[in-house]
Amino acid sequence: MIELRIESETDALTSVVVHSPGAEIEAMTPDTARDLLYNDIVPLAVVQTHHQLMKSVLEIFCDVRELTDLAAAAFRDQARRDSFQERFLLPGGSVGKDLDGVVDRELLRDLLAELTPEELVRTVVEGLPLRKDSLRAYLSGRAYAHPPLPNLYFMRDSTAVVRSGFIAGAMAYPVRTPEALLTAAALEAITGTETPLLYDGRDESDPTQRMEGGDILVLRKDLLVVGVSERTAAAAIDRLAAGLLRHYREPFTMIAVTLPQKRYAIHLDMLFTMIDHETALVHAPSMLGEAPLRAVRMHCDPGKAPVITSYPSLLRCLADTGLQVEPVICGGSDPVRREREQWLSGTNAFAVAPGKILVYDCNVATLEELDRGGYAVLSARQILDAPARARDPGKLAVTIPGAELARGGGGPRCMTLPLRR
Repeated sequence: MIELRIESETDALTSVVVHSPGAEIEAMTPDTARDLLYNDIVPLAVVQTHHQLMKSVLEIFCDVRELTDLAAAAFRDQARRDSFQERFLLPGGSVGKDLDGVVDRELLRDLLAELTPEELVRTVVEGLPLRKDSLRAYLSGRAYAHPPLPNLYFMRDSTAVVRSGFIAGAMAYPVRTPEALLTAAALEAITGTETPLLYDGRDESDPTQRMEGGDILVLRKDLLVVGVSERTAAAAIDRLAAGLLRHYREPFTMIAVTLPQKRYAIHLDMLFTMIDHETALVHAPSMLGEAPLRAVRMHCDPGKAPVITSYPSLLRCLADTGLQVEPVICGGSDPVRREREQWLSGTNAFAVAPGKILVYDCNVATLEELDRGGYAVLSARQILDAPARARDPGKLAVTIPGAELARGGGGPRCMTLPLRR
């Protein structure tokens, strides 16, 4: 059991969940990659090696847990397993409506019931091949009754921990809904029944209620920054605010940033991440300059309507809350490098402690900016060979090989689900 506590993006990390990529990655083909939200297919062996490097670095700083282990343990409880399977078998939960009539849900239910907890998790993650036992199934062109989850190693999207509670995402794309089901079941099992579920989107089919964790940043106990994006809707943010007021009965501030409906801006943490208490890694065109993204501040107080104020930028809004944020620019001063490195998740850093972050090594101009900002830039291998260096005072940027991992559309923050800081 663990007590959740996330009240900062940068406080010293004590517990985190990851998913090490496996066979689900190799289920993608060039024809199906885009349906599974990838820009391209990726080589499993390389992705596994690079992800393992990140995991090994994390283990120097904190307790690291594997999602599949947590989920298998959760499914040893029959009631929790039954609840998961009922959701999993709903149209849109796993087997999309376009497969109705192709997949016999009752047969699928019976098949899942015969699996051990470990087999059930593996089937959910790696996919269930479609039995070609009817003409309709044979001619469907589908390879899977339930498709694999190659996005699962981007743990941040399906769930987020806020204060002592968590959010079960309402995923924008049905192909990712099982990720939220799996992660929420695991968290429910390891946190107990008293843990607040601040937003539950597992059964949500209304697109105006979609919410994903990459759009949620916890800057202080009383301060959240959220993205209104392709993946997270304004109405869902209102619902989250209501959940926070209901559970904590304390005033807080929520700042919403409206993101463009562009592929590069799928989540807020692709444009802005905190790397120290008062320092952020930013995509300059979105956060600085002549036309930064607009921010809307909501001051929420129990029993009162929120007080809403518009600001020309997130940094201006944060300054009015008492937080003066110093930006470090992803990609440096060259506009072309800025765009290239942001696309390769250069802004998506993950803090393991104040001023100590994990970043991708392929974003050279960003690393140069961090170096100019006083960060010692060391590779994952250097830290693993001399782990005592991780405890040195001062700022540290640990580089992870990222060119292949980034093809899935995320960086170190996307690949981690912090439980406690």
